[in-house]
Amino acid sequence: MRKRIIFFVMFSFLIFLAGCSWENLSSTSQESTYANKSTQTDDGIKFEVVESDVYFSQQTGQSENLASIKTIFCDKNHNLVLTEVLSNKTLDVAKRGLELSIFSVSRQRTLRSFGLFCIFPDSVKINFLKIEKNAATIDLSSEFYKQKYLDFYIKAITFYLTSFENVDRVYFYNEGKSYTNKAFERKKTGQVIIFVPQRVCSEIFLIPKWIDIPDKFKNIPMTFALKSLINSLSYRFSKLNGLKLNNVKLKENTLYIDLSKELLILKGSSQVDIVLSSICFTARELDKNLKYLKISIDGKEPYLDQYDLREKIYMDQFKLNSLKIRL
Repeated sequence: MRKRIIFFVMFSFLIFLAGCSWENLSSTSQESTYANKSTQTDDGIKFEVVESDVYFSQQTGQSENLASIKTIFCDKNHNLVLTEVLSNKTLDVAKRGLELSIFSVSRQRTLRSFGLFCIFPDSVKINFLKIEKNAATIDLSSEFYKQKYLDFYIKAITFYLTSFENVDRVYFYNEGKSYTNKAFERKKTGQVIIFVPQRVCSEIFLIPKWIDIPDKFKNIPMTFALKSLINSLSYRFSKLNGLKLNNVKLKENTLYIDLSKELLILKGSSQVDIVLSSICFTARELDKNLKYLKISIDGKEPYLDQYDLREKIYMDQFKLNSLKIRL
């Protein structure tokens, strides 16, 4: 009997201790949790997933204020490269585009990896730029007109500004005074502009080339421009050696061209889009109303990668030298 009493007392004592321990443990856990909440700060690093090819600091909040801006640069051989980059939104996009090609250390550092260069020295200032009635008027600081490469600078600005819709001439002013009485145009009378692929570092850009039209082609400038382009493509791409232009025809808003079979060798490569882009931009230099390209190969209409040549190719799908960089 005595053993049972002792066992009962000991069992009750153990239950009492367990209850005390659980209460203390529970209290400690709650205090610890509360302490963690009270000492938590906002100093932690925050990450944001951005569905874009370009990433910006979350703290600046400037990604919403960016826009695609047309601008112009050159390579080391002074080939002009018309392109689009990301920059701060502005109502004066034409002026901003030119300002992006004025030298700055940070800007040039960004462009260097693409093999491109700012065109204008940092001493140049754009006083004002106005576009109206198919003409652009630009007033630049006197330093601009003292530059060694003035002719090249004027050519670059003229080409850039006439790339905007309906602008066909540019007037230059020097601190409020007319630089010359004549307007500068995109090309001289009797010339065509073709867009040829040019590798610059790891990128391929379409660059403009000005070519005089021979007398026998004066009445068929489109045929001459495309013939010159195809000859250039045959030279620039080893796979296209021997590529020929068989026929050219314009009907309404469509360009019909027949090329030789060498074009099919490009199947499965990114060079297909490069060739089609160069054809479209070259043709549109002469006829802004063109919307479609229709290609045949020696009179046949096979598949060319994703393109079913039985169908027309929409020209607006091709973009000119878009760079995914912020300046």
